Amino acid sequence: MDSFKRLVSGEQKEPSLMDDLNEQFSLTYQQRAIGWVICAGVGLLLDFLGFIFLLNPGMFALLYTLGNITMLCSTAFIVGPMKQVKNMCKPTRIICMLIFLLSMALTLAGVFEGWPTILIILLVLFQFCALLYYCFSYIPYGRQCLRGICGRVVAV
Repeated sequence: MDSFKRLVSGEQKEPSLMDDLNEQFSLTYQQRAIGWVICAGVGLLLDFLGFIFLLNPGMFALLYTLGNITMLCSTAFIVGPMKQVKNMCKPTRIICMLIFLLSMALTLAGVFEGWPTILIILLVLFQFCALLYYCFSYIPYGRQCLRGICGRVVAV
């Protein structure tokens, strides 16, 4: 609405640093699609390579975590980095996002610090569950459905 008022009145606004950055880093839809495909492809490749190293839990955890980070970055090409961060910090999914980021950080810390293999495996499982819960936070009533499914599986 403010931009419409400025247009009608002829008033000029001094561009802010964020306006300059947005203008410098704006991408066309084709560039966004290409960036997403490349980034998502690299993330999938890293995840696939991780499964090749399944017998080496440290390497698997490293590649799987790097794949998840790359896949998370790939979605920023679609919506833009600022909107990605705003979506991640919405009250409905901030806890999911923090748990997911913490699980990735702990997994990387475990790999680089040489923690016991069983702990690294547990951290990868925790990371997978956190990723699943985070992804379901984008689906309306998705987390409630996931809780119901998990509750039924555990009850059996």
